[in-house]
Amino acid sequence: MNSRRDEIYFVTSTPEPEFEVESWSAKGDLNMLRQAYAEFHSQVRAVITACPEVHKWALVERDPLPRWGEGRIVLLGDACHPMTPYMAQGAATAIEDAAVLSRCLDGVDGDGVEEAFHRYELSRKDRTSRIQLTSRLNTWLRQKTDADWVYGYDAWQEPLANVGAATTV
Repeated sequence: MNSRRDEIYFVTSTPEPEFEVESWSAKGDLNMLRQAYAEFHSQVRAVITACPEVHKWALVERDPLPRWGEGRIVLLGDACHPMTPYMAQGAATAIEDAAVLSRCLDGVDGDGVEEAFHRYELSRKDRTSRIQLTSRLNTWLRQKTDADWVYGYDAWQEPLANVGAATTV
């Protein structure tokens, strides 16, 4: 809703396999949208009927990056592990990244930055890749599952990777 409270914005997801444009401003076809939701509840149809225009953007699936940084440059959040929205974990993983990165940089002088960045990547990559790939499958919580691996994660307490080995400390 806007500040005047005279507009409502809603987001929905409708498969359109031939749409490959990476854009935030591509115009959609209102008739196509209305047809896709023709059998939905009357309140849903009323919102779509009142809709004056529709924009669309692609949900692009990306594989986990092979590396997140080089030298004294490192990525976090969507820059290194963009994910589809089906688990609603994109922002959460970016915040986790920031917390773990800050832990890895704590007490590090300029000469240790590259190693700290590497430690951060090793500490985060398995988790973010798992979330990224689970979200892509769009099966999260469709069956009874232990969600603690997602919601019980504490970025301030999880062990950090040991750069010299593939284990955590």
